[in-house]
Formats: sequence, C-alpha cells, structure tokens
Amino acid sequence: MAENIKGKFLDFIARNFMVEIDEIPLDESLIDEGIIDSFGLIEIASFIESEFGILVKEEQMTRSNFGSVHLIVDFVKGQES
Repeated sequence: MAENIKGKFLDFIARNFMVEIDEIPLDESLIDEGIIDSFGLIEIASFIESEFGILVKEEQMTRSNFGSVHLIVDFVKGQES
C-alpha cells in the first residue's frame, strides 16, 4: 500500500511541479530542495484530500508530517488506519 501511495504522490509532484520523478528527493524537504513553495503545500494537502479522502487540517501541515516524501506517505498511511 505504501508503494501505491508513494507512486501516486510522486506522479502528482512530477506532473504539477515540473520535475522528473527521479529528481524528487524522498528523504529531504521538498521546500528546502526548491521543488515546492508554501502554496505547493496547500496543493499537496488538496491532492491528499481528493486522492485519498483524508481531510488535512492546517495544524497537521508540519515538518514532522510534510517534511519529505516518506513523511507524507507515512502521514497518509496513518490517517487511513
């Protein structure tokens, strides 16, 4: 399941932020790496809501949940449980 979530998320990032999938760091901050900005975080939250049916609250949008691709995948998995 995690690979499916990660795959959908990487496709979304590549498609919406004009970056190649193999250039997306999995353990680094997408903001720190210059791939997204703060508006990108909002787009990611909207994607999670529409793709996985998970309402992302503003207070959940922290580095511990959204700090990297792996952390975002873990967040989605945790919300689905």
